[in-house]
Amino acid sequence: MPDVNTSSGSSYEYFDDPLFLSQSDQPTACLVTSPFGGHDFLGWRREAFMALTSKNKESFVDGTSVKPPKTDKKYSQWVRCDFMVRQWILNSLVSSIKDSMKYVNSAQELWSELLERYGQANALEVYQLKKELEGIKQDNSSLVDYYGKMKNLWETLDGLDPLPLCSCGKIDQCTCSLLKKIIERENTAKLIQFFDGIKWRV
Repeated sequence: MPDVNTSSGSSYEYFDDPLFLSQSDQPTACLVTSPFGGHDFLGWRREAFMALTSKNKESFVDGTSVKPPKTDKKYSQWVRCDFMVRQWILNSLVSSIKDSMKYVNSAQELWSELLERYGQANALEVYQLKKELEGIKQDNSSLVDYYGKMKNLWETLDGLDPLPLCSCGKIDQCTCSLLKKIIERENTAKLIQFFDGIKWRV
C-alpha cells in the first residue's frame, strides 16, 4: 500500500481511486446527522449522496461502478467497498427501515430500493408544501430569513414535483426556447410569491 501521507502525484491518484478505503472508513459509520425515518427523503438523499461523494464512493450507488468478474484482481477490493457503502447507508436509516433492507445484494440495489419506496412524488406532501408556501409571510423575520425559508420550501417542492423532462431526445433541436420560457415563468411565479409575503413598511 503506498504512503498516502506523501505529497507525491501517485498518492493523489490513489485517493482518487473509488476502491480506496482509508483507515477512518469503518462499517459502523453513518452518512447523515439524523437517520432517515420515512420523512423528508429528498433532504436525506441529498445529505447521504454528498457524504458518499466526499468519500469518492458515489459511483457505488449511481451505477457507474460495475462489479468486476471474480477473475479480476480488483474483485475482492470492489466487494469490500460495496459492503462498506451498504453498511454506511443502512446505518443512516432507522431500525424499522433498516431491517427491511438488510438483505439487498449491493449498494446500488439498496439505493434503488430506497428511491423506489420513498423517492416518488407524494401527492399529499406536494399539496401540503404548496399550502405552506401560500401561507408563508415575512412577519417579524428578517428578509434574509424569510427568503431562506421560502427557498428551502421551493427546493423541496421542486425535488418532489420537478418539471417534466423530454423523453424523446429532441429537446436540443427545439428552436423556440420552450424550456427556457417554462423556467422563466416558474421563476417569475416564485418572485411574485416572494413579494406577496413581504411585510412592506410605509
